[in-house]
Amino acid sequence: MNWRAVILAAGQGTRMNSDLAKVLHPLRGEPLLAHVLRTASRLPIEKTAVVIGHQHERVRAAHEAWDVTWLLQQPQRGTGHAVQQADPFLRGHDGSTLILYGDVPLLRRPTLLELMEEHVHQRNAATVLTSRVPDPHGYGRIIRAADGSLAAIIEDKDLSVEQKGIDEINSGIYAFETPALIEALAGLTDDNKQKELYLTDTVRNLRAAGRRVGTYSLPDPLEISGINTPAQLAAAEAILAARERDGTVDCPTCDLGRGEEDPPAFPVLVHRGRAILVADQTPYNSGQLAVHPVRHVLRHSDLDDAERRDLWGLARLGASLIEETYHPQGMNLGYNSGQPGEHLALRVIPRWVGDTNFLPLLADLKLLHETIARTYSRARERLSSAPASGEER
Repeated sequence: MNWRAVILAAGQGTRMNSDLAKVLHPLRGEPLLAHVLRTASRLPIEKTAVVIGHQHERVRAAHEAWDVTWLLQQPQRGTGHAVQQADPFLRGHDGSTLILYGDVPLLRRPTLLELMEEHVHQRNAATVLTSRVPDPHGYGRIIRAADGSLAAIIEDKDLSVEQKGIDEINSGIYAFETPALIEALAGLTDDNKQKELYLTDTVRNLRAAGRRVGTYSLPDPLEISGINTPAQLAAAEAILAARERDGTVDCPTCDLGRGEEDPPAFPVLVHRGRAILVADQTPYNSGQLAVHPVRHVLRHSDLDDAERRDLWGLARLGASLIEETYHPQGMNLGYNSGQPGEHLALRVIPRWVGDTNFLPLLADLKLLHETIARTYSRARERLSSAPASGEER
């Protein structure tokens, strides 16, 4: 399914105590909006539009290197009104649309890929990225029906006393079926305390029309932190600096294909264009290997045929490698499919008589009496003498 993105970046940002438009404030040496544009550029999105308003000429000039469609929102009458400005950009598009914000720079690429995958996999008209936070004040809340499904999203200022205790929040990040989004936007009204057009009300409109609306829950709410004050900007600066120091700028598996030579914390045995065979990083050395698709997905069912063939081809190579190196009495292959935040892996696991499936520590300690580094070295030695079967790294 083809995708487009709409990034909302029209706000003034009065709480920044600055005359500068909010999305122009620097973070790690670049405007806030540049961070969001870079993340969007690394997603499978064919076209991106940015809705601008306050200091729109300066915002556009600061990002002229980016290949995006610029849309003007004047006056600014809410998030729903902002997305309505993208109607010419979205009209006639039969794919899906991702809604992002120019002042939310900490979102990781894998998180958005997982949201997009969940949206397509569940065949939703809309999918909302949510999270649970200790202090939900200021955020719109997720209202659940008795069966646990999404019933509504209510803005903080419109909450009843009973609803203020709900800790599941709306991030403001959405995936929409584009025709459904256009239809839902047309039905927005300003019947609220702010007299604005809320994008959240599209959920109510879609549900009223009998359309399926789902959610995808994000474990780490820091990713959806918006920048509204100088203190929040400083906190985001510290978070990005910490990510750079500990190497968690992105999914570590996704990073394997970026040219590093055998990262010691996650050593690669074979790298192909579509799948990776790695020495597994587990606390205990049971001789496992893992095969990952290069593309960040959660479920085996979301792989295409070529990706499945490549995974199983490398799994066979991995099984042969383990067989000839350690001579186990059996072999298991299994997926970690569907775990939020994890990159799909097909694990190749050696077995011995008396071993408890997937619990080697409980099975007479059927572990290898050598370090993980030595196992990796032995596997590379064995691989170097095998027939050519992939691109060596």
